[in-house]
Amino acid sequence: MKKVSVLLAWALLLLSSCSEVGIRTMMREMSTRDKVAQLLVAHHYDPEIDSLVTRDHIGGVIVMVSTLEEVNSLIPRLKADSKYPLFTCIDAEWGAQMRLRDDYDRLPYASEIESAGQAYEVGRQIGAELKELGLAVNLAPVCDVNTNPDNPVIGFRAFGDNVQRVSDFASAYAKGLHDEGIGACAKHFPGHGDTSVDSHKGLPVVNHDRARLDSVELAPFKRMIKEDVDMVMMGHLSVPALDPSAVPSSISKPIYDLLRNELGYKGVIVTDGLMMQGLLKHFDGDDVSASVAAYKAGADMLLGACSVRKIIDAITQRVENGEFSSEELDAKVFRVLKLKKKLHIIQ
Repeated sequence: MKKVSVLLAWALLLLSSCSEVGIRTMMREMSTRDKVAQLLVAHHYDPEIDSLVTRDHIGGVIVMVSTLEEVNSLIPRLKADSKYPLFTCIDAEWGAQMRLRDDYDRLPYASEIESAGQAYEVGRQIGAELKELGLAVNLAPVCDVNTNPDNPVIGFRAFGDNVQRVSDFASAYAKGLHDEGIGACAKHFPGHGDTSVDSHKGLPVVNHDRARLDSVELAPFKRMIKEDVDMVMMGHLSVPALDPSAVPSSISKPIYDLLRNELGYKGVIVTDGLMMQGLLKHFDGDDVSASVAAYKAGADMLLGACSVRKIIDAITQRVENGEFSSEELDAKVFRVLKLKKKLHIIQ
């Protein structure tokens, strides 16, 4: 039995090594601009979406409010036309109905789920819906502990106000997605549960000390990291105990460093939507500057900006002039391509 286990371990190591060689080979064929473009995830409704995929070689597309007819036409076409295998995702916390409102029945909100078993089953059902749509990742589960009953944006989207419940249900929900071949994304790091401002409209402040953050806000994320969650979404939150500068977490190097180094997360870190006012107000509405700052702070994938081509150019220029290191870019692209391989986007 021990010999079989050793042989299996060596086989897995060999497969991993072969996968990494394939990814490195793909990267060597990319220009610097192509590599940067792999980090951008554009809205499906972007008027330039076809050329962003075919000419700019962006890494991914997020489906927003749409219809089944549009998704069934658009996603296969974009995948077929993409030079590099295309990452596709959606916010479907309570199922495809969250975005394809007239085509699917709503599954339970997180707050309506009563057990870890039900959380698993809901995740599995959502996974089946997204698999049928040809999508790879659900930008869920919400891992925020909703301790503020007046929270204007999390509320019913959270599994509750109890750390253990949120951790258990989020874990089970993600397992349900995985069992249908769909990736999961823990959000909104470092915790949006005790906020009184909607980060779509302004910058929430989480005024807790580090001990409280460790025991409440960060706890479900620690669980998901331990279980190797596919992605973590960085929220737009000011958390002075983690970064005294009080800038949004999505552009805070200390908060990315907390996630990457202290908590040991090795997967893909994606920003929350880059057009949200919790971030954009910090840049007078300039999504190019906001995206560059998120990249510099530690983001791997830049989600839902409007000025996609300008962002690619701005980051490419900084890499080529030496302001941003090519090694850092390669590390980000490797993580993104490794995720694509894990999710069988790259065969």
